[in-house]
Amino acid sequence: MENGFNLTRLVELYGPTELILLRPGEFLFREGDEAESLYIVKKGSLRIMSGSIVYETVTAGGVVGEMALIDVGAPRSASVLAITHTELWEIDTDTFRSMNITNPNFALMIMRIMARRLRIMNQRYRPTYPSN
Repeated sequence: MENGFNLTRLVELYGPTELILLRPGEFLFREGDEAESLYIVKKGSLRIMSGSIVYETVTAGGVVGEMALIDVGAPRSASVLAITHTELWEIDTDTFRSMNITNPNFALMIMRIMARRLRIMNQRYRPTYPSN
């Protein structure tokens, strides 16, 4: 559950969606890959990373790959690697749009995830200046 929002219930409302199964050490996608879906973690944990830098660990109820459906046509900005046996629901563009239209709180949740990740990146990579 991300920010108190029940993603499992939302996915159930939209009927069958592809369930992706990953083993530990298996990539869901790699930085630079084409992007057409986002994924909701049903079970397990994943690392969002670029090279050897780990940006975030995502667990059950979390979302990865959301930028693909916002910034259409752009390649994946990071790689996602399974840490444990992981199950994910794949959400394609049409399902994503339907979820946003019928449940505006879903759209707000995705925006909050993106804003949180942007803030973390800003804090992590903001230049520090020596004090006078």
